[in-house]
Amino acid sequence: MELSQSTWVAIAFVIFFILIGRKSFKILSDILDQRKESIKEELEQAIQLREEAQSELNDSIIKQKEINTEIEKILVEAKETAKKIKLEAEEKAKDIVKRKEEQAKEKINASQSDTIKKIKQIGSRVAILASENYIKENIDDASSKRMLEQTTKEINNKL
Repeated sequence: MELSQSTWVAIAFVIFFILIGRKSFKILSDILDQRKESIKEELEQAIQLREEAQSELNDSIIKQKEINTEIEKILVEAKETAKKIKLEAEEKAKDIVKRKEEQAKEKINASQSDTIKKIKQIGSRVAILASENYIKENIDDASSKRMLEQTTKEINNKL
């Protein structure tokens, strides 16, 4: 029985794979197992990194919320402080206006009393001048001597 060339090639191919296949299958399976382990380790690292990233994200979100609440508190405090400062400024302005009004009233009163004094001085000068003119025009020497003697007697009598 003579086999054809193709049959011999097929038989050689099968024998080659049987002999070499065991070793190559073991080598291939070792390589695939190593690859499987490396992929498994990479996946575990990726999962661990993802969990760490998620943890960091959660921490960042919590910190952001804390910062936002702190900012809101600071803004509320700043508004309250601004209101207090505004009220204090208004009170100071009112006090300043009151002081200025009092100073103005004092100046007005001082001016009034000065004016009244000047008017009295002018009035007394006018009365003196009018009296002098009247005496010069209406009283002569004899009348003035008589009035002087009469006044002197009245003063002596009272003393």
